[in-house]
Amino acid sequence: MKSNANFLKSKPHSGALKLFVIIPLLVFLFTSCNSNVVYDENKTVDSESWKADDKIFYEFDVKNTSNKYKMALNVRNTTDYPYNNIYFFMKTILPDGSITRTDTIECYLAYPDGTWKGKGSFDVKDNRFWIAKNVEFKQKGRYVFEIYQATSDSSLVGIRDVGLHIEYQD
Repeated sequence: MKSNANFLKSKPHSGALKLFVIIPLLVFLFTSCNSNVVYDENKTVDSESWKADDKIFYEFDVKNTSNKYKMALNVRNTTDYPYNNIYFFMKTILPDGSITRTDTIECYLAYPDGTWKGKGSFDVKDNRFWIAKNVEFKQKGRYVFEIYQATSDSSLVGIRDVGLHIEYQD
């Protein structure tokens, strides 16, 4: 009768080899699925008390001014959030330090009947709100986006994360 000792010794190596091939392939597939994304960062806020003067900053480097972009806000909220919408102020600071403008952005987190929008289960919902298309960044360099809540509450509950998402315009 032949011994299975060699077979058993080679089995872990073949599994390791498969993982060595499969893992990089999966990473490539998941990262190449949306090659239009040039910036996507979410930042956590104090979900128990996001104060009106607590600002979030995002920095985005522009190397090519001929591209056009589209921008979105990512919002993660809990079902403890007391309203169906939220307002944000977003200030854009150009690479030369000048401020282009401060935008007011309204995002609807729930339908009029109170049903929450977004993906997720239980008490946390993830939303993406497209806020601008055909955006041109006319200066090369670092753009800073300053975002803060603009509701009538000085302290807001139920918002967990706010993010900025930028893609190349198709």
